[in-house]
Amino acid sequence: MYLKSWKPYLSVLMAILVILCVPVMSQAGSSKKITKTKVIRFIPPIPSDTREGSCWTNSNIIRRSNVWRCMIGNEIFDPCYTAQDKTTIICDAKPDIKRPTGFVLKLVKPLPASDVPNGPSSSASMVELEDGTICDAISGATGATDGVRTERIGYSCRMSSKNMVIFGDLVPGKVWIAEKGILVEQKTNDDLPPMLVKDLRKVKIRTVWQ
Repeated sequence: MYLKSWKPYLSVLMAILVILCVPVMSQAGSSKKITKTKVIRFIPPIPSDTREGSCWTNSNIIRRSNVWRCMIGNEIFDPCYTAQDKTTIICDAKPDIKRPTGFVLKLVKPLPASDVPNGPSSSASMVELEDGTICDAISGATGATDGVRTERIGYSCRMSSKNMVIFGDLVPGKVWIAEKGILVEQKTNDDLPPMLVKDLRKVKIRTVWQ
């Protein structure tokens, strides 16, 4: 059953398309067989840039007690990490770039108490699929793209020629699994979905960054 109006989803879909245009930083074409997914607990190096802001809750993307959802003015940054010194907060850091990226968030108010227990988590800020494709987590409401599927779009993948996304949650295990598909835009009106989902299948995950 289709939703009556698809206009509220168009801005989200445009944001996904922007992410999909990011240059691919993966090792595409990797043929090494996956026997175990590599899980990396990302702690970014401290960059030189500094901005002022505040954090009001733990990250919506990564379920870690020392990772935060923060704001500068009306702009939200998620995830923001606690650095190795356990004091500095770093936002907009890129796990696949070795040099320091992002900026230090100078807090204008104290951090809130964490509501995330320590322990294993199936969340990730970025994943590398079995073919080397890199996919970045999306924060916010991103669901109901084709009028049939109800799972939210959790990740957008860096494929310049295809609108590839990951639906729903990652499935952890010795080898983690993701369900990926291709979003195909179609001519539409308020009574039809703006996207079709094609080539939907489950794939192995080579690397997870948390």
